[in-house]
Amino acid sequence: MRPTSKKERTLLRTISVYAVFLPTLCFAELIDVSSVKENKKFLDETVWKQEIDAQRHEEAFIELWDSLRKTDNKVSVFKNFDFETLKLRSISGITHLEDSIRLSATNGEKIELDLHGWSDWLENMAAAGFELIQSEWHHSRYDVDSRGDASSVVSIMLHVLNQKTNTRYSVTGKILVDWWADPNEQGQYRPKSIDATDLEILERTGDPRFQQAFQFEVPGRGEGPVVVYDLNRDGLPEIIVPSINSILWNLGEGGFGVKPLSKVKAGSSDAAVVGDFTGDGYVDFLHFGESVTNGESIAAKGVFLLRGKEGGAFDDLPLLVTTKPEVPELKSFGSVAAGDVDGDGDLDVWVSQYKAAYVNGSMPTPYYDANDGYPSYLLINDGDGSTFTDATEERGLEGKRYRRTYSNSFFDYDGDSDLDLVVVSDFSGVDLYQNNGKGFFTDVAARLIDDRSLFGMAHTFGDFNADGLLDLYVTGMSSTTAFRLEAMDARRQEFPERNRMRIPMTYGNRLYFGQDTGAFRQSEKSASVARTGWAWGTASLDYDNDGDLDMYVANGHFSGESAKDYCTTFWTDDIYRGSSKENRVLAKYFEDNVQSMIEGKTSWNGFEHNFLYTQMRDGEYRNVSFLMGVADELDSRRVIAEDVNADGKVDLLLSQLNYREDKDSTSITIYYNVAPARGNWIGVQLTEAPGQESPVGARILVATNDDKRRIDTVVTGDSYQSQHSLIKHFGIGGADTVDYIEVTWPSGYTKRIDNPVPNKYHFIAGN
Repeated sequence: MRPTSKKERTLLRTISVYAVFLPTLCFAELIDVSSVKENKKFLDETVWKQEIDAQRHEEAFIELWDSLRKTDNKVSVFKNFDFETLKLRSISGITHLEDSIRLSATNGEKIELDLHGWSDWLENMAAAGFELIQSEWHHSRYDVDSRGDASSVVSIMLHVLNQKTNTRYSVTGKILVDWWADPNEQGQYRPKSIDATDLEILERTGDPRFQQAFQFEVPGRGEGPVVVYDLNRDGLPEIIVPSINSILWNLGEGGFGVKPLSKVKAGSSDAAVVGDFTGDGYVDFLHFGESVTNGESIAAKGVFLLRGKEGGAFDDLPLLVTTKPEVPELKSFGSVAAGDVDGDGDLDVWVSQYKAAYVNGSMPTPYYDANDGYPSYLLINDGDGSTFTDATEERGLEGKRYRRTYSNSFFDYDGDSDLDLVVVSDFSGVDLYQNNGKGFFTDVAARLIDDRSLFGMAHTFGDFNADGLLDLYVTGMSSTTAFRLEAMDARRQEFPERNRMRIPMTYGNRLYFGQDTGAFRQSEKSASVARTGWAWGTASLDYDNDGDLDMYVANGHFSGESAKDYCTTFWTDDIYRGSSKENRVLAKYFEDNVQSMIEGKTSWNGFEHNFLYTQMRDGEYRNVSFLMGVADELDSRRVIAEDVNADGKVDLLLSQLNYREDKDSTSITIYYNVAPARGNWIGVQLTEAPGQESPVGARILVATNDDKRRIDTVVTGDSYQSQHSLIKHFGIGGADTVDYIEVTWPSGYTKRIDNPVPNKYHFIAGN
């Protein structure tokens, strides 16, 4: 069922429910719903009493956060925030990091302010040119001591701009709050004292590295893939948006011309991949969804192929692909990965589906290892791209094919010249399958991944520690609420395993370093890039060409009118209710619970800003997104890092959801990297050609005269509903000579270029 009313559309986008509205419940079922609500009320008054208290206390900061977003006069909002004393510290000492970034901590002279002193301090800061642009306020801990006095820890992030000095500041840290014992006349608890003496400040003077230069609006919720690919091989990648049947042709110098992808007049594309499936040297477009044409015979759902033609064009009409045996109708968007898994010279595909929680009153069970969604399929190409054989069961991928999957890729993790498979799924985490060289797979995740638990959304590969081994960064969901509950020791004792997995599942993003043994192990760096919020798409890039790989993460689920968060209900109620089976009573119960989101009043991990992590010279990763101009506040989804204008600096392409009263839309935005280059770089563009092996799955090694070896791989299906091109960019920092570029195709064929010229792209064809 597709949503038609604003109410249905809003529910769909908040909890991704595709079929929650059921026929009218009978009287007995309404009584059952009432019984569930009474049970929740009882649990809130007993098991979750302290958490309910915490929510009442955090209302002061929710109100502050909401008010700051809704007005330009932020000084007035801060002045009206009621407290007795505020403790600050002056800045003492500045550490100079790379790219003109400075680090300071508030560890100098103590400053204690009352409301009058606070007002003067704000006026002085405003007069000096300081302006708050964005903020986040998360209630990360709540305690009540033996005397009944309440205290909290609130994690904050402030993005501040001084226009007089053209300086941006990113302020992060935790403030300690002691509360008045009784609420005020409006029934709201107010802070008594606030200690903000432990903050870290990053600052940078000068224009940000990224500037928004292009934006394209897609009507509707914008679900569906975005593909970047150099279709006409001119070094400038195009953008394919199949949900609106469009190709944005790259005209150079920041310009794009919009042309149809095909003659299809309507339909949808739930997942898509670009590659040479027919073996004729021209790139094809394979997608899963539905196609309806005007005056033509195609009107169906299934797997479709648009054959590629010379110059990067495609056939006018899609071919409905035959699957043997016939694959049942795909029910939901997911991800598709391409690769020659059996070594026969043509591209096979793994297509996954995502099944949302709450559908018809069902819940992923167990929420930390769910295998109860819609099936995934391994489709073996019969040779011409128009017929595929379903080999999921016989090739060893039957056991966990019912994951609720968001991303997956074929890649060679163990260097044995065949393509293995990684699958990243919501409600279960990371799965890894080893290929035996003939397209048969073995589950090796438990042995080779040290902790695979997370609400998996997307992944990206890269050599993050520059040791010549491929690493893996996977995005998930970090939860302030889960950590707050853990600190309270608040849990339902009758569900020990659900309680035990609460913290592993909300660790957030995980950075796995590749090992010589083929294993992926988390290092001490993982924690520093873990907690961005509700993460979606991600990409690895060296945005400043310093030779160290960075990562960009899209964040935020649903932002309503208020930052008041549904997350508490999920962790205190939803994970303990329901099962994989549909339940009419719970369907109604869940719908009632999200009523405030249906009306657009509240959020679920709302107003979370995107992160750009860069590795500083002190070895630590830090978020510099605001300093560099890419700390978007809109709920973001897709991320593609690509040198769109071929100038040797990696740009960012994002998709963001816009919720409106009249209509919903998705913005596809390009942020160009505009700053002067700081380091050297080298690029590699692999090509499709008749009679040559597809570059999908190839590994690229760059060795420089500073004795560093950097590696990357060509994959599909990695970042959430996105595909990168065959163009690979390597920042090499101060190295001024490249010893060699070595490309290894999945078959094992290797091509090496000695002493390639840096600061240019090199076109390399296969065997």
